[in-house]
Amino acid sequence: MKRQTIDQAIRESVAEALPGLGDPDFDARLTSDLGLDSVQVMNMIMEIEDRLDISIPVNVLAEVHTLGQLGDQLEALKGGPS
Repeated sequence: MKRQTIDQAIRESVAEALPGLGDPDFDARLTSDLGLDSVQVMNMIMEIEDRLDISIPVNVLAEVHTLGQLGDQLEALKGGPS
């Protein structure tokens, strides 16, 4: 899966979680910079899972603090860069 596809799924899911945010900064921290709470993060993750037809293990989420890190983990789960 292309990184562009992963990043687009992240953008769309963030737009649903935070309407009006615009194009998110992939270096922004999910909680402190974007202001997402744990429920919003989990809803966003479920939305991304649906968009990409992937299951994201909970232990992967513990290592994710930014949208960019989330994209990196999803890329690794889907078989690396393409």
